[in-house]
Amino acid sequence: MEPISSDVTKTYRQRGPLQQYRFADTTAFRCFRCGATKKSRLIAIYKGDWSRRLCNGCYGRLVALYEIKAGTHPDEVRSQELADALVSAVKREDRRRAERLYRGSEARAEYLRKETVGFIATAEFVAGQLEPDEQLDWSPAVIVLCKAVELEVVNQILVPLREKLVSTDLSADRQDSDLGRVAKFCVDQLQKPPELGAFAHFLQTVIHSQRRRHSSTIVRAFLRLTGEWVGSSWILDPDSFHRSLLTLTTQFRNRAAHIDELNREDYLGCRDLVIGEQGVLWQLLDSTARHR
Repeated sequence: MEPISSDVTKTYRQRGPLQQYRFADTTAFRCFRCGATKKSRLIAIYKGDWSRRLCNGCYGRLVALYEIKAGTHPDEVRSQELADALVSAVKREDRRRAERLYRGSEARAEYLRKETVGFIATAEFVAGQLEPDEQLDWSPAVIVLCKAVELEVVNQILVPLREKLVSTDLSADRQDSDLGRVAKFCVDQLQKPPELGAFAHFLQTVIHSQRRRHSSTIVRAFLRLTGEWVGSSWILDPDSFHRSLLTLTTQFRNRAAHIDELNREDYLGCRDLVIGEQGVLWQLLDSTARHR
C-alpha cells in the first residue's frame, strides 16, 4: 500500500526514474525538489521512494531532461538541448542573482564573456538546489559547465582563427575529416560553431600531424595564431589543453548526455576541471593573452 490517504485511480507510464499517479482525492504534500507545499490529485515519485514526491512543475522539468538524455540524437545535440532546457528552467532573477554572487566570489570572472558567466552561474544555482538531496541527477549542471568551456573556446580561439582566414581558400581542408568541421566554420559565417569534441579532434590533428603542418592552410594559420599568444605552449602541449578537453568530454559531458545519472562528486570533479584554481577557463584566458 502506498503511504498516502487516497486510492490510486490511474498509474501513468514510468518515465526514467519517475512515476506519476492520479489519486481519487486531492492530497497535500511537500515537493522534495523545490520544497513547495502542494495539494493535488496528481503526484509523481522519484525512484519508487514515496518520501520523494514531486509537484507537477518539477515532474515536467525532470521528464523533459530525462527524455533528452534518453534520446537518439548525437551527444553534441543532446548536450545543447540539455543546456537550453536547464537555462530556460531557471528563473531569470535566480540566474542574475547567481551571476552576481559568482562575480563577487571570483575576480577572474570579469575576463569571461557574459554568456559564459551565465552558464557557470546556472550550474552553481542548480547545484545549490540539488545539495539537499544528493541522489538526484546532477547531469544538467555538469552540461552547462561544459558549455561554458565550449563558448570560450569558440570566442578565444575559433573566432580569431576565422578572422585570420577571411577570403582564404579552405576547400581542401573542408574535405579533410579531421579538420573539416573547423574549416567549415571559418569559411561560413552562418555555420554553427564546432562542439568541444570536434575542436578537441582538430587540436589533436594540429599537435600530432607533421604532414598537415606543411600541407594544410588552416593548420598553418592556427599555428601562426598561437604564435601571437604568450601561453601557446599550454595550447599545443598534448598533456595540457587537449588532455583536459578529452577528460571534459569523455568523463563528464558524454556521460551527462546519456541516461547515466551523475552525482555530486561528478559535478565537483567537473567544476574543479573547469573553474577550479587551475581550471581550464583560467588557463585558456592566460594562454591566449597576446604579447604587448
